[in-house]
Amino acid sequence: MQCVHSPGEGLERFRMVALDVPPEADLPKIRELREHGAEQGWWHWEEGCVTAAWIVTERG
Repeated sequence: MQCVHSPGEGLERFRMVALDVPPEADLPKIRELREHGAEQGWWHWEEGCVTAAWIVTERG
């Protein structure tokens, strides 16, 4: 996920990716990309430990 400057790791065997989103990352851009991919059926996502800064980027 270097396009959004977030380090992460993946398990190709299980087709899983985990992102470690640093506080200085462009959170709205990351959320937009994540939600766009889900809407297109490219992936399913789950959130782990999130911050208040992440929560305020939520649509709705």
